[in-house]
Amino acid sequence: MSTLRTGEVSTAAQGTRRFLGNLATPLRGLLRTTEMIMFLAVIILVTVSTLINPRFIGVDNLHSVSRDIALLGIAGIGEGFAILVAGIDLSVGSMIGLGGVLVAYFIVSQGLPIWVGMLLTLLIGLGVGAIHGLFVTKLKMHGFLITLVTMGVARGASLVITKGWPIIDLPRSYNVIAQGYVANIPIPVIIFVAILAVTLFLLRFTYIGRQIYAAGGNMEAARLSGVNVDARIILCYVIAALCSSLVGMIQAGRLTIGHPGAGEGYELLAITACIVGGLSFFGGEGSVLGIAVGASMIGVLQNAMIMLKVSPYWHRIVIGLVLLSAIVFDYVRRRRRG
Repeated sequence: MSTLRTGEVSTAAQGTRRFLGNLATPLRGLLRTTEMIMFLAVIILVTVSTLINPRFIGVDNLHSVSRDIALLGIAGIGEGFAILVAGIDLSVGSMIGLGGVLVAYFIVSQGLPIWVGMLLTLLIGLGVGAIHGLFVTKLKMHGFLITLVTMGVARGASLVITKGWPIIDLPRSYNVIAQGYVANIPIPVIIFVAILAVTLFLLRFTYIGRQIYAAGGNMEAARLSGVNVDARIILCYVIAALCSSLVGMIQAGRLTIGHPGAGEGYELLAITACIVGGLSFFGGEGSVLGIAVGASMIGVLQNAMIMLKVSPYWHRIVIGLVLLSAIVFDYVRRRRRG
């Protein structure tokens, strides 16, 4: 009888160990992902910043940093689509400035209804993205080159439209897009979450999303498999330009003006958010959830430096070093894979 009980206990113990082992395997895999590592880094950064300065988790500061993360997250998602197809978009900052200037020009200078001004701005962004995609696919020009051109042209266009002066007096009804709340949640955060959900569904659960990853991973193999690689690349650059234009419109509402200098340096932040979040410069790897985590880390890091009164001159140096670390990690990871 005691032998039977001992056997039963042994069997139960083996079953428990087997269950815990099966549970631990996916947990270990999850903890090794870039997204989870960076998420834990964000939690640590928030905790340390709060211990040093308790005002970090104040309501006003949380609203401010969440808006910053939302804007960077939207721009990062757009940049991420270009990186997924082994390209890059250097015009993010200039397109943000142009988007804010255009929507202010249409609404204030031309007296158009708000929705018309926003629609026209997005259509222009769509056109710019399509041009990027066509240059990359038809002329075989790297995205670095054509978006570098747009980086200068878009910033110049903003200055031409405004003559170097901000466009002021945006209507209060428009500024709600950046300054308003829904259930005490800033509207930019809601827009970001909506875009995040749509792009996550597109990339993870649709045929188009799988084709984008295939095109970024190996274009020739994707073509031989019947994927319309050119169409997918054009789509990615269109999404990138649309996201930048949208950020510009939200930024204009936040500043209450269309400023030709808005968005300066955003390309560095967007690229950093993508690479920190697990995307690879070689294409075909990463997720929008990783971009969201990367944007959160950059947003929290910038806000923490402000709260801790770190000189603004150091901010870009720190972001640049973070980007360098992420690039080195990406290269080391790929070399280990052979």
